[in-house]
Amino acid sequence: MKRYLLSLVLLLLTAIYVLAHPPVNLALGRAVLSRVPQVLGDWNGTDLSFEDAVVEELKADDLMIRRYTRGDQLVWLCIVYHQNRRYGAHDPHVCYESQGYIIEGEHQAPIATGAHGEIVANWFVASRPKHPRLVAYWWTTEGLDTHDVAEFRRRMAMSGMLENRSWGAFVRVETPIRDDDEGAATSRLQAFATEVARVLPRVFADSTGAARRG
Repeated sequence: MKRYLLSLVLLLLTAIYVLAHPPVNLALGRAVLSRVPQVLGDWNGTDLSFEDAVVEELKADDLMIRRYTRGDQLVWLCIVYHQNRRYGAHDPHVCYESQGYIIEGEHQAPIATGAHGEIVANWFVASRPKHPRLVAYWWTTEGLDTHDVAEFRRRMAMSGMLENRSWGAFVRVETPIRDDDEGAATSRLQAFATEVARVLPRVFADSTGAARRG
């Protein structure tokens, strides 16, 4: 009986502790990325979580993953942010291939950014039975948006050497391909990526100061 009561008390104390100290969602964007709007144009966002192992592997200074919806349309946004001589350049192929996806149709294509012109991004289809996805991604740092990871790393390295500070981010958007209609998925992802590309300059506007403080 004593053991039963002791176990009950321990369970109760554990429950109280968990309620008082809920798990921290490390993918919410707690620093620079906290400025990414929950609403992008007609898209409404909901924060998601990364697995702890993924968070440790990325070694990011800030990160965020969010689901956005517009009516019955669905897209995802992932941003991984590094600063001060951390030249993190996340490879999305690893994420998808580790989940059993096959990468197909890799190419580069532009994403409109309104008055600022366009960003050339990498595109591919991640194929898995019943769950194909269209993915676009690029890297961004001060004065550069690029599909070329080598150019991205060179720019960050140069900033680190000349100014003793740097910041950079990996940006990925994706959407499901429904009914084998890749054209519809492309139009949907282009529209959403344009909203993302328009807002990111404002999100990262204070990154120079953040890098100095880091």
